Amino acid sequence: MDVNLNDIRLFTQTVIHGGISAAAKANNMQRSKVSRRIQALEEQLGFELLIRTTRTIELTQSGKYLYERVSKQLYQIEQNIQNLKESKEEYTGKVRLAIPSALMTSETFNIIIAEYSARFPNIQMEIENHQDSVNLKREAFDLQVLPSGVEVTDDSYVQFTLLPYASRLVASKEYLDANTICSKLSDLKNHRILSNRYSAQLLDESTPIHLRSDDLNLLHTLALQHQGIAFLPYKYTDKSVKAGLLVDVLPETAFPLLNLSMVYPSAKELSPKVRALIELFKDKFK
Repeated sequence: MDVNLNDIRLFTQTVIHGGISAAAKANNMQRSKVSRRIQALEEQLGFELLIRTTRTIELTQSGKYLYERVSKQLYQIEQNIQNLKESKEEYTGKVRLAIPSALMTSETFNIIIAEYSARFPNIQMEIENHQDSVNLKREAFDLQVLPSGVEVTDDSYVQFTLLPYASRLVASKEYLDANTICSKLSDLKNHRILSNRYSAQLLDESTPIHLRSDDLNLLHTLALQHQGIAFLPYKYTDKSVKAGLLVDVLPETAFPLLNLSMVYPSAKELSPKVRALIELFKDKFK
C-alpha cells in the first residue's frame, strides 16, 4: 500500500484545526485541495477517517486510531526538521575579525582559521588588520584580538586573556661578532634594535629603535640577515635559535610578559558561529 505522508499530515492538520477549511487556511491551501487529498488517503487506506458535516468534522474509529498513532510522531519529525534548519542557518552569514598584523602571520592563527573554515564552510570570514582598539559595534566587527597595553575603546566590552607570552632579544652570531659587545641592557644603545610597538614598551625609553614594525616576520628575517638585534616572542624565534641561526642576547634578562586578549561586545548577544570561533581560539591558545 503506497500512502502519501503529506496526505497523512493534512489529515492530522484537519483534526488539529477542527475542520478542512481551517486546515486549508493554516497551510495556505485551497479547501477543495485539502478535501481531495484526504479523500485520496481514505481510498488508499480502504476506510473512512472523517464524518463530514456542514460545519465541523468527526473522526471515525479508524480516524481516531490513525490520529493517535501518527500525530505525535509527525509533530516530532517537523520539529526536528525545523531545528535542523535553524541550526544550519546559525552557521551561515559573515564573521568579521580584527587582529594585529603580527598575529596574521602566526602558525597558530592560520591553524584556527583553516579549521574554522573547514568546519563551517558556509560562513564568510572577513579578517582585517587593526593595531588599535576599534569600535566593534559601529564597524560591525564580531571579535578583536589585541596585545596588552592597548586601551579598549569601550569599557563594557568583554575582555579575556588568550595567552601570556614572553619575548627575547636575538641576533645572528655574524651581527654580534661585527659589532660592539652587548653584555647589559644599557649596551643596547649601541646596536640596531628591531622591535614591534608593544615589545618596545618593555625597553628603556632611551633605547633607540632602529626599525619599529608590527610585522614580526620582517623583524625575524632582518635578524637572520644580520641587520640587528630583534626583540621577538619566543614562539617566533625558537626554531631559529635551536638551529643555531640566531642566538640569545642578554639571556639572563627576563622581560615582563605580554598578553593577547580577545574582545567582543557582549556575551549575551553572541551568535553560535561567533561563539564557536571564540572556543576555537581558547582551545588553540591554551
